[in-house]
Amino acid sequence: MAEYYFDIETYSPGEKINPDTDKIITIQFQRIDLRTGKPREELVILKEWESTEENIIKEFYDKFFSDNQSVWNFIPVGFNLNFEWEFLISKFEKYLGRRFTSRELHYDHPHLDIKSIIILLNDGNFVGAKLDKFTDKSQDGKCIRNFYEARQFDKIENYVGEEATSFLELLQKIMSNIKKLEIKPK
Repeated sequence: MAEYYFDIETYSPGEKINPDTDKIITIQFQRIDLRTGKPREELVILKEWESTEENIIKEFYDKFFSDNQSVWNFIPVGFNLNFEWEFLISKFEKYLGRRFTSRELHYDHPHLDIKSIIILLNDGNFVGAKLDKFTDKSQDGKCIRNFYEARQFDKIENYVGEEATSFLELLQKIMSNIKKLEIKPK
């Protein structure tokens, strides 16, 4: 099995997010050891501004989702993966003619989403259950729009790197404390 930290950054010119019209500007992934939360490889960032959205989608698809790939070759670990799924579904269809359904990605592809853990850490409240509240991440993703429009791609890369580091530090804390929750059979 190959577990990967996984996230995307998107650009939306409008006020509401729309996977069909908004753009994926980065796809980032990093091989991790799920038992410890520590990285096994360097963070990879596929960047739309160095290529095209179509090219980064195709590169990502070929590496992890093509027909000759096992679902066990890429097990995404992230926060709020539903967001990524909806964008990937739209872009795979647009650029590859490959139609995935939400059901296929949710049920046929193993994944781990820590959003539920963040909600529990947030006293069971959905409102305010954000990664930046429980990590050293200095800002949320709303900054990406301004960085992208100003063509400040270095700031996007710095944000992506900080977010990945913050996520993995939180995952490491979770994994190092998970045994405390172990319930022993009677």
